Amino acid sequence: MFEKFSDQARRAVVLASDAARTHHHNHVGTEHLLTGLLAAGDPTAATLTSWGITSPHIDSALDEIPAYPNSDSECAGPPLTPTLRKALEHSLREASLLGHDIIGTEHLLLALLADPTSTGTQILTHLADISTHEMRDRLRHQLTEHPQPHE
Repeated sequence: MFEKFSDQARRAVVLASDAARTHHHNHVGTEHLLTGLLAAGDPTAATLTSWGITSPHIDSALDEIPAYPNSDSECAGPPLTPTLRKALEHSLREASLLGHDIIGTEHLLLALLADPTSTGTQILTHLADISTHEMRDRLRHQLTEHPQPHE
């Protein structure tokens, strides 16, 4: 699934998994992807910050999710939730719609925002002063005005 992901997009997913472990969660969800996108430190992180989303805000939201440590000692890390898997798969569509061959962090964010029921999108809705529709529009505009280079 990750062969079309940029290095930054792969890094964001790894950082999401790290966030799940840090918060003692037994899954990696869209809420953890937000941490990964912010920690990846590329223009997508700057976009989130411009919307008023910061790492302390996300960490606070993650702290409110009950901790359920992963009980599978054979597992390398917490499994991805179906919602996150769907967002990762949808990121390919987002990249294709923009004419991009590589999936970047911006495509991950667009895919996350496409599902208003995901925990990650609900956190963004709660923290940001703009709607998810406006977030998607602004992000798409940025990508068409200033296409981001990828590896």
